[in-house]
Amino acid sequence: MSARERLKGSTRHDYSRAVFTGTFTEWQEFLLEKESVFWSIVRLFDYLLRGFSQVVFANNPISGLLITISLGVNAPGTLLLSAITGSLGLLLSVLIRDSQENIANGLTVFNPLLVGAISSSLIPNIYGPFDDFSLLLIILGTIFSVYLTRSFKNNKLPFIAWPFNLAEFALLLVLYAKDNGLDTSEELQPVTRMDNATSDATTGNISFIGENATGIHIDWGMMFHGVVVSASQVLAVESVIMGAVVYLACLLCSPITAGFAFLGALIGSLAGLMLGIQVDEIYAGLWGYNTFLTGASLGTLFAFSGQTAVAVIVAIVYTVIVQYGVLFFFRDLKLPILSLPFILVASLFLQLRNDSEDKTFLQPPPISAPQEQRRDCLANQQLIQQINDAENIGNGAKDRKNISTLDV
Repeated sequence: MSARERLKGSTRHDYSRAVFTGTFTEWQEFLLEKESVFWSIVRLFDYLLRGFSQVVFANNPISGLLITISLGVNAPGTLLLSAITGSLGLLLSVLIRDSQENIANGLTVFNPLLVGAISSSLIPNIYGPFDDFSLLLIILGTIFSVYLTRSFKNNKLPFIAWPFNLAEFALLLVLYAKDNGLDTSEELQPVTRMDNATSDATTGNISFIGENATGIHIDWGMMFHGVVVSASQVLAVESVIMGAVVYLACLLCSPITAGFAFLGALIGSLAGLMLGIQVDEIYAGLWGYNTFLTGASLGTLFAFSGQTAVAVIVAIVYTVIVQYGVLFFFRDLKLPILSLPFILVASLFLQLRNDSEDKTFLQPPPISAPQEQRRDCLANQQLIQQINDAENIGNGAKDRKNISTLDV
């Protein structure tokens, strides 16, 4: 086998790991061999579960099943609406003939799914009980997110959660305007504390940032609670059990993803203390979920190395600063920031890997776990170096031959 042929097949390594960990490609390959109607339905269910896991950048159906079960136990209404919008997004992506690779790995599901999950918590707080109009907007928001996902992909932009945020902000602004009227002269009250990561805030007589927390007793047990529930706040649920399950789901797919996600939540929570944020917000995970997502996303989408690890930590710290700045502009609005700080920072830092020849920030295969990415990228670089060495040796031999001919 030539060096170039080995390079072509270098992304297919047999790693010594439990078969159900990583991206569980063995299960995908098994399903692809089945052609009956029953197995077609199972495939769609696999796509949906992978969509649930992709919310925290863990491409594994078992991870998705764990998240689904924990969400059903802690917030059954959220599970119902997210499953409906996720299924609608999946079917629509099939109808518009989206990339089969993206469909099979849940990438066309997680943005529509988030529209349902977050709307389940936000709409009752911002608009009131669900009615025909709000449900219609949720359906439209789901459709918008599918087309926006396709659009971002076609423009080679890191779509991550941009489609969800754009669709959800549009939905919420319409509902807020309808509920309050476009000509309302009532002064908007400042935002104080969110009940969950993406919910509307409760108004009061203090600002969102509140008084400086310096001097206030810090309950470090509750600080750890905030780090754990930061993971569940990604789906707008404040639950220690669900947060622990989300970390387990990440760990099942990739220890690297889980490690950076936990580090992100920890740094975000501690940074909240340093910035003088009200401790109740930190305990609730509100200062950890955006940094959790930054750590999980970049830890997954970068091929792991010392350089990329430092870049991820820098991005996590930058996410805290961006969140603090965004809240400065959002504090007078009765609207949440969603995951805006995360997507802004992640989109910027993902540009570091745009150069395929960059040896510092390696560009991994599109669908793989971080530990597999590093092995594949290093193997590819070694093979490329072998090819270049062979070509240099060949060119040197030709030059020596030409010189010998001239001497004769």
